[in-house]
Amino acid sequence: MTVTAGNPPGDFVQVGATRDGLDPYLDAAHRRGMRTVLVETPAYLRWRRLLGRREFEVEVAVERPQDPDAVRAALAAAGVAPALVLTGFERYVYAGFALARALRVTPWPEVGDTFRPLDKREQREALLAGAPQVAQPRFVPLGPDGADAADQLGFPQVIKPADGGGGLGVLLVDGAAERHRALDRVSALVNYGGGAFSGIVAEEFVKGPEFSLQGVAHEGSAVLLSVCEKLTCLEEVPGEPGLSGFREVGHVARPGDGAPPALQELAQACLDATGYRAGPFHVDVIQGPDGPVFVEMGFRLSGGGLVALVEKATGADWAELAFRTHLGDGAPVRPPSPDGAGGTGTAGQITAVSKQELAAAEALHEPGLTVEIQLAAPPPDPAALPADDLPVLASDLARHTGAAGRVVLSGGPGDRIPALLHSLVADRLRG
Repeated sequence: MTVTAGNPPGDFVQVGATRDGLDPYLDAAHRRGMRTVLVETPAYLRWRRLLGRREFEVEVAVERPQDPDAVRAALAAAGVAPALVLTGFERYVYAGFALARALRVTPWPEVGDTFRPLDKREQREALLAGAPQVAQPRFVPLGPDGADAADQLGFPQVIKPADGGGGLGVLLVDGAAERHRALDRVSALVNYGGGAFSGIVAEEFVKGPEFSLQGVAHEGSAVLLSVCEKLTCLEEVPGEPGLSGFREVGHVARPGDGAPPALQELAQACLDATGYRAGPFHVDVIQGPDGPVFVEMGFRLSGGGLVALVEKATGADWAELAFRTHLGDGAPVRPPSPDGAGGTGTAGQITAVSKQELAAAEALHEPGLTVEIQLAAPPPDPAALPADDLPVLASDLARHTGAAGRVVLSGGPGDRIPALLHSLVADRLRG
């Protein structure tokens, strides 16, 4: 039965833990008196405890959280009665929606009675069919016979898993030989939680400023909360000279009500084409020479600390607005203005990887500027885990460790924040 505002609160189930240290759904669930339940692999639950992350009231260990049938059986065995099922991590977004549909609990059916989140290849195909006006890079699936078709895209190209997340296995290649090496590299990777990727795609590389849109779908309409400008660098793949991958270094967030009409129209076109009617979403775009170019879409809250950054810039509690639209508490109304809702209008952050970057942030002094430095705790030693955990955690250890802290800038002249952030990470951006 679908939960409404008048029903008993029941259990909130989150499939997959966040990787950025934020647990925004916990607060929204606690405000409603819901018992909180986290589903994750046994390995990641152990790693999460070593990281000192906030606790859910119930933890359910499942070897393959990407398998909705396995999650359903584990929840039943643990005496959990889900009233709301949401995902905390990209890897498990497919299982989360399938589980809700199978249990017939929120976000089913408001999200769309037959809705299934689409992977990166399927998103491209859905937009080609349902929103051909949306520009996107040319792409081809890379199967046994995909090389000839991929050559038609020209170079450079981007090689990426169809169902990866967090930049895992996304590589830039400049020729067929590099593409072959990139394919070998991605094929050898394991997805988060273990297991293979569903497929690999090659796409045309579009050069330009990168942005992401954060919003909530309500009854099929896009409520755009913020637009984030990305700071992205290329970094050489360890052990693979000449192969480079992408790393998001930082973001600058601004309120969504000031977004150009083309971005607002793109967000709505993505909802229409994918059939997504209710819940949080984000869309990655590149500003090409002729306008925004669609890259990919996520059917969940963003990671990388963006939930907190969006609230800093706009005053919008993204997780709370997602709960409201799911639980019938009212439409997710965008705050009227940053000044009136606790936001600053512009806020930016970088993930610092060295003491030098943190020291440079401490030395920033601008009229009205607030500099917040969030130091990362020393990483736990993976050797403290059982040896069998390490293959399961391989992608997490590669993509979500190594940060010295997070630097958040707000206040002062908002147009200065991008330049200040660039100054902190200039060496990495040049690399």
